[in-house]
Amino acid sequence: MDDKVRYIIEDLLPLYHEGLLSEETSRWIEEQTEKHEEYRKLMVMSSTPLPKKEIVPPVNQEKMFKKINRKLSFYQIIFVAISFFLAIKTSLLNESFGFILWYTVLGLLVYLFYRDIKIVLLLSFVPILLWSFKDNLEHFTKEEGIFEYLSAAVGGAFFYSLMHCIFSMIGSLIGWLSIKFREG
Repeated sequence: MDDKVRYIIEDLLPLYHEGLLSEETSRWIEEQTEKHEEYRKLMVMSSTPLPKKEIVPPVNQEKMFKKINRKLSFYQIIFVAISFFLAIKTSLLNESFGFILWYTVLGLLVYLFYRDIKIVLLLSFVPILLWSFKDNLEHFTKEEGIFEYLSAAVGGAFFYSLMHCIFSMIGSLIGWLSIKFREG
């Protein structure tokens, strides 16, 4: 019986210190602690707060995050370089239809890496837009008005970028479907 009383008191002491017990139960605990030295020690031990120690992580977090960020930056640079390379080598501007495959693969890989459709759009749209606009500006003649020429250059660059972006979106869709298939 004595062990059962000890376990009951141990279970009730946190509630006693918080003032969550009924008056009868609180009085019973106080009576028990007055009668038994062992219960009194339990009461004192449970009322004293534990010393607070600062937990030191086993690894240097700052160093670890720097390393991770460096690696991610490296991969981002690779993706941007691949995107610009594809923009230059396999675009409609070079009368090549290889962009259909390569931009689909680019969209797939970038989506699987980042899982963010905005980044896929950015990496597939911006390089072609810049390349196409630069290419259109090289063909400027003074016979046309500057406003008409610039609006045609921007419109053409936007159209080419949109064409490449469509195939990147198809690649992203394939990546999204493969992730959903893997998740079950």
